[in-house]
Amino acid sequence: MFFFFNNDMATTIKGNVGEWSEVYVLFRLLAQGKMNVADDNLNAIPEEFYKILAIIREETATTNNYVREDDMVSVEVTNKRTGDVERFSMPIIKFADEANLLLNEIQTKIKIHTSAVRFLSELKITSVQRGAGAKRDITIKIEDFHCGMAQTLGFSIKSFLGADSSLFNAGPGTNFVFKVKLPSDMTIDVDAFNRETYGNNKRLSSRIIKLINDYKAEITFDSVQSNCFYQNLRTIDGDMPYLLSQLLLIRFYNQVTDVNSCVKILTENNPLGFDIENHGEVYEYKIKRFLQDCSLGMVPERPWTGRYDATGGQIIVKEDGDVLCYHIYELNRFLDYLFNNTKFETASTSEDENNPGYPRTNPKKKYFFGWLFEDNGMLYIKLNLQIRFK
Repeated sequence: MFFFFNNDMATTIKGNVGEWSEVYVLFRLLAQGKMNVADDNLNAIPEEFYKILAIIREETATTNNYVREDDMVSVEVTNKRTGDVERFSMPIIKFADEANLLLNEIQTKIKIHTSAVRFLSELKITSVQRGAGAKRDITIKIEDFHCGMAQTLGFSIKSFLGADSSLFNAGPGTNFVFKVKLPSDMTIDVDAFNRETYGNNKRLSSRIIKLINDYKAEITFDSVQSNCFYQNLRTIDGDMPYLLSQLLLIRFYNQVTDVNSCVKILTENNPLGFDIENHGEVYEYKIKRFLQDCSLGMVPERPWTGRYDATGGQIIVKEDGDVLCYHIYELNRFLDYLFNNTKFETASTSEDENNPGYPRTNPKKKYFFGWLFEDNGMLYIKLNLQIRFK
């Protein structure tokens, strides 16, 4: 827990590494006054940057504007209920000092950011946590170097200061359900199969491989567990639920995690029968669309209409603290970056180690996937979708 005092009242600020990284971005951008543009290898492009004019934060009770003016940041805090406005200024050097201190603490895994909490209090910021499901982590008024115009845009933030950042989070609804059909002369003891394969370090892969190679099973996509997520995927592309199901099978059968490597195999398999000779990148294009929408607004359990919350693009915090961005103008660079720097991740299956093939009692995450099961005389297996930056 992190504490600061405001109006003589103790208030608690909590945050994980990703949320404190967003605070770091706020401090750093206001300090340096510009946001560098990244190439598709996450390197800054010389002479390409957006000038930072202001950063806007929506707090619970106030709207806070932080405007760069010479060597000062002018702060305007508007009470949402009364309309009253409080104005004051802070020296830019203070933002630079706090950014450096906070970066060092995050990198060295110091969890109590006393100075940053105190500075947030001075800036009238009451929380580092954003709204659930929101992709817009920061709202910035920039000067566009392409045309010289000022624009106010939302950006999502991905940080590499802690563990690998997640692009698409797992949940119970992100399970893909597969039918498992055995040859007519083949039978299987489901409980014995789950017990025998549980001890393998890569048991999901071992189960898929064993079903296909040893039992000659036909594993076919049946459904997505969440209807909302299924409809969201169809909104992006009518083939998307099926394509992601095939990528999950490739991921586990071929034991490959990189998204781009799995898509290469998908292209070779060509399950939709495209003219690959003339349209060889069609699968890559479709999956890039999915990655783009995940990055800029789509979440599983909220109906997706294609309207981006992060209207500007994405900000990346590198391990060394460098802050770069992919503006929506640099869409091809952004898509290439997503495609080449993401991997499939496996969440906790919630399987009972003492009774393989059945869920644990009261697990923290109730995803319940990865084992063979029978329902109404049919065999099924569930695989869960999660994508993380690598």
